[in-house]
Order: sequence, then structure tokens, then C-alpha cells
Amino acid sequence: MRSVPPLAFTYPGGPLVRRHGPSGYLDVQSFRPWLRDEFSFRCVYCLVREQWGKRLGEFDLDHFEPVASSPEASLEYDNLVYSCHACNLRKGKRQVPDPTQALLESAVRVHLDGRLSGLTDEARRVIAVMGLNSANLVRWRLTWMRIIDICQKTDPDLFASLMGYPDEMPDLSVLTPPSNTRPEGVERSYFAMRADGSLSDGFIV
Repeated sequence: MRSVPPLAFTYPGGPLVRRHGPSGYLDVQSFRPWLRDEFSFRCVYCLVREQWGKRLGEFDLDHFEPVASSPEASLEYDNLVYSCHACNLRKGKRQVPDPTQALLESAVRVHLDGRLSGLTDEARRVIAVMGLNSANLVRWRLTWMRIIDICQKTDPDLFASLMGYPDEMPDLSVLTPPSNTRPEGVERSYFAMRADGSLSDGFIV
């Protein structure tokens, strides 16, 4: 039987089905609020969360298909993922399997010593290309696993702050992209769910 992954580093249970579809923007940064919500305010690669002391400027909008090889897709929403600055730098112009399809709970084993094991060829390639098992990242991951574990046992308020949704979430209903292929997603945004009381216990797992 597979072990339960550490709470702080649980990859998604299934492939990402995008809720939002803004299009027509002339600059990539206009997609930022949509992508923050789409990717639950954390890096798609290493899972660092905005709440872990990262400023918003330390998160990038990464082109899954690099602009150098697919310039026509540079302003396509579905070609963008939310990434921390460090992971975006590591990826650079290299091509990797789609992290929204490859980095899943069933495909990545998170060990208690901070290492990752890919259980599929695609997951192993992403882990290798992105350097997710570098000494620094393994050390960082282990540190946060311990912090979250200690907070869960001894400081519920800090635990809720570190593992919950950020206080400042974008209100997508006030944004006016030139078009939106998935307008119904606005009502399923975390801001909207918090406003109507349907956001669960507030924890991202």
C-alpha cells in the first residue's frame, strides 16, 4: 500500500482541468490573477506556496511551450503555468512534459527525507530536468515538511496560515479580458467561493 504523502507536498490528485480561459490580452502579466487562482497560489513544479514568505514578485508566469519555440503561443492562457521564480529559471527554454499532467499524486512519491521519486517516465523527466532532487531543494523540502508537521501539532493558527489560502485573493469578477472561453470559472474561483461560504476548510492539499 502506498504511503500517504507529507501534507505540505501533496501533488494534485488528477490532471488539471482549467477553470478559466481569458484571452485577448496584449501582455502576459494580465493573466497573473487568473493563473494565481488556477494553480491554487502555489508553484506547479515544487509546490512552494505564496503563504510561505514568498512575495508575489517571486512567482512567474511560465510558458510551458517556450516562447523561442512557440512564439505564437506566447499569449495563450493554456500555455501558461504558475511557477516560482527559481523553477522558472531552472526550466529556461527547455521543454519538459506538461507538469499539470505529469506531476500528480499517483506519479510522484514524496519521501520523508525530502526526496522525490517519479513513478512514470513523464514524472521522472520533469523531476530530472527541473532539478527537483537537487541537494538544496531536498533540504528545503525537508525543512518545510518539519515546519508544517510541528505547526500542525503545536500551533494551529500558524498551521492554518501556512496551509490555507492567502488573505488577498483576486476578485476575477471585476476583470475584463477581451474574451473568456470559460466564463463560468469566475464563479468557481477561490475568491467567489470564500464570498459565498462554499470554500471548504480553507486548506490546499
